[in-house]
Amino acid sequence: MADLAGTTSSPVTAGKGLDLDDMLAHLELREDELDDVVIPVEAVKEFQKDARWLAIGKVHTSRSFSSEALFGKMKAIWNLSRDPICREAGENLFIFQMHCLGDWKKVVHQGPWTFRGWAVLIEDYDGKEDPEKMSFNGLHIWAQIHGIPELYRKMEVIDDLARRIGRTKEVQMAPKLFFEGNYVRLRVMIDVSKPLMRFVSLMVEGEGRKRLAVKYEKIPFFCKRCGLLGHDHEECGDGAWEPKDLQYGEWMLAVRRSNSQVEPRRFAAREPGRGGFTNRGGGIPGAKKRSSQEAALEDGDDLRDTASSPGKVAPMDEDNIARERSAAKKQLDMNAAGTERVDTSGLGTTSEKEEVPPPPPPEYVNPRDRSKQRKTDQTVNDLATSAASLEEDRRAQ
Repeated sequence: MADLAGTTSSPVTAGKGLDLDDMLAHLELREDELDDVVIPVEAVKEFQKDARWLAIGKVHTSRSFSSEALFGKMKAIWNLSRDPICREAGENLFIFQMHCLGDWKKVVHQGPWTFRGWAVLIEDYDGKEDPEKMSFNGLHIWAQIHGIPELYRKMEVIDDLARRIGRTKEVQMAPKLFFEGNYVRLRVMIDVSKPLMRFVSLMVEGEGRKRLAVKYEKIPFFCKRCGLLGHDHEECGDGAWEPKDLQYGEWMLAVRRSNSQVEPRRFAAREPGRGGFTNRGGGIPGAKKRSSQEAALEDGDDLRDTASSPGKVAPMDEDNIARERSAAKKQLDMNAAGTERVDTSGLGTTSEKEEVPPPPPPEYVNPRDRSKQRKTDQTVNDLATSAASLEEDRRAQ
């Protein structure tokens, strides 16, 4: 048993974590195991055409997750013209096969891509290299440098500042301000093995050093203690950190401007007579009546004395007002008496009288009766014509 145990602990078992070439160095290969499968050069060229749209990726975290969940999530996020072919290539290693150049560029060069808040690192893949030996150090990210003085807001200065953050891909000197602050926007590839840059320094001779804040857009989870991507500060060390020990934080995140600052303009109705319009009720949408308080008038003020029309007349005394009211009341009583109508339903009289339309003239004919008479005349004419035709046929015989 001891000899058997010693035999089992041979190079095969010992080489579980070794490279295949190191394992083969201790083995005696048979002749049939050295029978090669030859791939012609022409076939290799055809295979390389299919490998043009390959990419390899990994999720920058030590936590476990489902590969099916990753594939479904990334397909939904990428929204490519055709769903890529996805497969696992190892522990936290995934190969994606795109079908066109546009989809490949989007997956490899855009981003940053995240899965459940963790960074998804994507690299170009030629299909030959061992996936286990691939290095995933770069992550494309949008960063901002805030507070650059206008005098030094030059391309050569910005380029040198951007190199402190990562490998520069694109620089926007005058970006559209979707985020708060005065900044220059950069597309850089950062090294995930290094802490995030919090500031960049600008040294002007004779003026001293000026520190410029760096903020990140859509940055994945990072540690507030060490500044590395891929874990939280509670997972860094023993996780028991005081607030003063946290050297990084949410102040490094770019904040979007509030909706009120970028709210689109709404239509405002104009006054009548100036190109505006009225609604079905005759009023202007959103119009409000102004009270005497809004007009800066006291409750006891006489509104008649505030008129400013050129045709304003002298105010009437109390006697004239009383006579005018009495005459108006009599007129209303006379109108009410002349408009009384009888209710034919047997429930009594009503307060208003409905005017009876005058009778039509004697020669008036209802349009409906006129149509019926026309149809009758046409029928009679048709019968007469038919009878005459029959009589002519009988005589001819």
